[in-house]
Amino acid sequence: MTGLTPFQTVGPYLSIGLKVGLDQPQQGELIVIRGRLIDGAGQPMVDGVLEWWHPSLPAVLRTLTANKGEFQLQVVKPPSREVDGLVEASHFAVRVLARGILTQYVTRVYFSDDPATATDHVLSLVPAGRRRTLIAERGSANEYRFDVIVQGDNETVFFET
Repeated sequence: MTGLTPFQTVGPYLSIGLKVGLDQPQQGELIVIRGRLIDGAGQPMVDGVLEWWHPSLPAVLRTLTANKGEFQLQVVKPPSREVDGLVEASHFAVRVLARGILTQYVTRVYFSDDPATATDHVLSLVPAGRRRTLIAERGSANEYRFDVIVQGDNETVFFET
């Protein structure tokens, strides 16, 4: 066979795809979410991707995990709002992609200092003892801590899509 195949002439465009949506509008409270992606044995998942979404964002934001499973996202904190008469607290939907995950792992990240978190209609469906796995704790003035654990006793709550 002569000539180049499409696989030799197109892509991969991984770095371009991961940058989509990073030029978001800077209106509102600028926050940093730091955390780790951890497997069921308590080991860091160094090859993970977390995709962050909220209706107020212009696109999906992506973070890669580093050598200790760490990730960091700098973003404008989404607002709380009312949707069809139900309270929706400030949150992000997050899809987790990593080794060993064969289906979609989708979760939410709520904020510990948002008063609407206590009455959020989706969070209220989660058993009370498991809700803490969905709440990012505020550290310094603009930083939150949120770890994603994919298996085990402290597994993050994941939702069916």
